Amino acid sequence: MTDQISIKTEQLSIGYRSDLIKDIGLSVRPGKIVILIGPNGCGKTTLLKTLTGELKSRGGVVYIDGEDRNSLKASEIAKKVSLVMTYKIKPELMTIREVVEIGRYPYTGNLGILSDADKEKVREAMEWTDVADLGSELFSNISDGQKQRVLLARAICQEPEILILDEPTSFLDIRHKLDILTKIRAFAREKNVAVLMSLHELEIARNLSDTVVALGEGAIQMIGSPEEVFTEGFIRKLYHIENIDTQLLGAMPWMDNLENKDVTINKNAAKDMPEMVDNISYNRSNHKAKVIMIQGTMSNAGKSVIAAGLCRIFSDEGFKVAPFKSQNMALNSYITKDGLEMGRAQVMQAECARIEPQAIMNPILLKPTSDVGSQVIVNGKVVGNMKAMEYFQHKKDYIRDILDAYDKLSNMVDIIVVEGAGSPVEMNLKKDDIVNMGLAQMLDAPVLLVGDIDRGGVFPQLLGTLDLFEQEERDRVKGLIVNKFRGDSRLFEDGVRILEERGKTKVVGVVPYMQVKLDDEDSLSERFEKREVKEFDIAVIRLKHISNFTDFDTFEQLEDVSLRYITSPEELGAPDMIIIPGSKNTLADLREIKENGIADAVIKKAQSGTCIFGICGGYQMLGRRVEDPFGVEDGGTETGLGLIPVDTTLENEKVRTVFSGKVMSATGVLKNLTEKPVQGYEIHMGKTVPYEEATLFTSEQTGYCVGNVYGTYIHGFFDKKEIVSTVISDISKNQGKNISTQAVKDYSLFKDSQYDILAKELKESLDMDYIYQMMGIDSNR
Repeated sequence: MTDQISIKTEQLSIGYRSDLIKDIGLSVRPGKIVILIGPNGCGKTTLLKTLTGELKSRGGVVYIDGEDRNSLKASEIAKKVSLVMTYKIKPELMTIREVVEIGRYPYTGNLGILSDADKEKVREAMEWTDVADLGSELFSNISDGQKQRVLLARAICQEPEILILDEPTSFLDIRHKLDILTKIRAFAREKNVAVLMSLHELEIARNLSDTVVALGEGAIQMIGSPEEVFTEGFIRKLYHIENIDTQLLGAMPWMDNLENKDVTINKNAAKDMPEMVDNISYNRSNHKAKVIMIQGTMSNAGKSVIAAGLCRIFSDEGFKVAPFKSQNMALNSYITKDGLEMGRAQVMQAECARIEPQAIMNPILLKPTSDVGSQVIVNGKVVGNMKAMEYFQHKKDYIRDILDAYDKLSNMVDIIVVEGAGSPVEMNLKKDDIVNMGLAQMLDAPVLLVGDIDRGGVFPQLLGTLDLFEQEERDRVKGLIVNKFRGDSRLFEDGVRILEERGKTKVVGVVPYMQVKLDDEDSLSERFEKREVKEFDIAVIRLKHISNFTDFDTFEQLEDVSLRYITSPEELGAPDMIIIPGSKNTLADLREIKENGIADAVIKKAQSGTCIFGICGGYQMLGRRVEDPFGVEDGGTETGLGLIPVDTTLENEKVRTVFSGKVMSATGVLKNLTEKPVQGYEIHMGKTVPYEEATLFTSEQTGYCVGNVYGTYIHGFFDKKEIVSTVISDISKNQGKNISTQAVKDYSLFKDSQYDILAKELKESLDMDYIYQMMGIDSNR
């Protein structure tokens, strides 16, 4: 590298939905360290992410080595710019060496196969940052200080010309701060790398920087040497502490030049900045993923399924893939290996992508608890219950969580398939949109728009949606998909022509109506429609606030088994088995089934020997009573069905854990389940205990049973072949029936076979070469 400007901006404007800072002119030279300072919320991280390309700029130009960043390919940028952010990334089940190896991906191609030369670069970087002896350790198991050194090693082996760091000393004690800062300074000087970082610690900024950029009040307030910037008058004005006693801080470096003169804030500094510090660079992360977004004309148009199928297709072709949905409203959720909660749709998509489900794939999850409110889950953890209006007033506050989650995911994969929600043109909801076009703009994602022809009106669906888009939004739609077409797709050739002519947008494919069995997303699911009664009949009580109804999908493998969802005692009939599923409002649903007569009907069936099974909220309802002393749901106490001698108290703290145990002792017709292994997960806010002697059904006090009535908190109880076969076979024999269970597979294997069918159908229906081109991937890959 020569002594040139490594990274530079001209008239750059940054922000999310509006300009946060305008007319930024920065430059950073090789071998120099430029540090951003300023109060919280002044735009330091936003500036860094904009300059790296993670956030789309609102105007202006970013130059890397004199070339417009937008003219460079992502692979070219990744070889020049490396990024280390503050968030605590958690690559699941990745060793430290594997994390560092990500830094070589710009040189390895899509499959990430390292050459001997690449491995040598990794070794050198790990030795230089003193993490070589940790190579086989899991990244998730080391300290924050060690993680920062690992991330620096990853950046170093990328061989960048520009290194960008956001608060690199966050989470670190004094020793680890010294260690990481010493490494950064040595890297800049020895490798002649341009370094730009943000810091809150003013004493470090003063001692480490060659140049300081001070941000505040929507502008760059000053650029200069540490001596010029760190004067008491200026720092007090910058941080709005002119009249605040700072004795608790002790002697600070900016107090060294105690000139109590008035310092004027320069509102035009952004325009007048010297070239010494005129900018920042690109690179969303060391391994920036390509992105494609799937939006639909309405709920249940097929977004989730199309996204899932694309995940499997990309995975089949050798790419590392992950799904992403910024905000999901769903009744079905899942617990990850690290005890975090996420929507089932993204779990299905992750399974299609052959990647471990992680909460960052669905950073905001809303679980309806009433007609007007939901439980809000952020990054896998409950933050509380909110009414709809309250959430809409605060949802823009979660943009940071969404973008941080996306950024972490982008570090880990080649392609991210993003799913929207509902319709993108609900005009009353477009303000502060974080899930459809608002998100697409933040991610700079090309969009495929899906319409459902099976429900009729696909022309007004697609053309009407396009018409309601703003021009910028419409330009982002690169293709249309006609979904759920019944019959010969050649009959729709005129329809394709009409859509393309009137919509001025390519129809990427006409997808047939598919008979694949997948985990559904919401209560519009076709599985809730009335179904015929087969030789072995399972009746599932369709609660108003039903949740995790995918627990029973495994039974659909068997042709002789019917799985019916019933809403009245008249629909119950004479089932071989009754299941009461989970609920997001146990008290309200329990009250309703008592009022509509279902509870009495279930009690009578239990008295006659019918097998009754309750999962989670359904298990709570089978007990003597459910109490809500803390107002977790509706408050008060509700009498249960009294079929299992247990009482439940709803508690504020939510249990979220993966379960691996066994059936301790099964009574009645399912006695052969005893000692069989069970794997699943718990999601509940209640504690259930027996009030008299009862038989422990599932281990760790997660369930009890009496006679032919069984209750457990374990979601996924029926996912194993051995469990399903025993349940169907033993109940059948008890009823004098002979139902074959030879076709039963572990549910994970059954789902995988369905994902392959889905991918095959989509690949035959969609113009995949065009889709790859949309994402900027060579179609001749």
